[in-house]
Amino acid sequence: MFIKNFIAPVLLFTSAFAAPAAELETRQSCGPVKLFHAAGTFETGLGSVGIPLSASLASAVPGATSQAVIYDTSAEYSATVVAGSAIMAAAVNAAATACPNQKFVLSGYSKGALVVHGVTLSSAVKARVIAITVFGDPARNINSPFPINSASVDQTPRDGSSSSQNVASFCNTGDLFCWPLGWSLPAHLAYPTDGSIGVAASFIKNRA
Repeated sequence: MFIKNFIAPVLLFTSAFAAPAAELETRQSCGPVKLFHAAGTFETGLGSVGIPLSASLASAVPGATSQAVIYDTSAEYSATVVAGSAIMAAAVNAAATACPNQKFVLSGYSKGALVVHGVTLSSAVKARVIAITVFGDPARNINSPFPINSASVDQTPRDGSSSSQNVASFCNTGDLFCWPLGWSLPAHLAYPTDGSIGVAASFIKNRA
């Protein structure tokens, strides 16, 4: 049912967080950790959350690299999500082949979180996923699975995480898309600037 409520409000912020192409360039080195991030509706490249998360992770984990999952971010939440999940899976599989010792982090904001939920990986590749971070996840309240072994979700990561938790789900109070009966679009847009990015980078670092 969240899809019905997801479409109309998201049309209000079509271009506020579009990213310049130069910021979306994929770094191809075999660093210790690689972040794959799927942006939100109407965003491009790494998007509003992925750009600062990539920078923060690079500072927290020397040598860490990032890759934008380039998929159709239009306001359609069925076929484009399935296609986006396949694109993310293909990107992770390619990195797994190219960089045998690299570990992976999957991430998504808003619609991008739905993409993460749909990713299917082999057991060997999934074993190399060390953390997942999602922001404003519309599927947060329906127990949708995550592509990581022994998924343990921290739903309040800003309050701290246990060592066994490997998924950080950020949802601001009142967020229109992830909070039960949410009402606030500003809450959904706040993740790049409300401290969530630094917490997410530390969460990843502690599992790298």
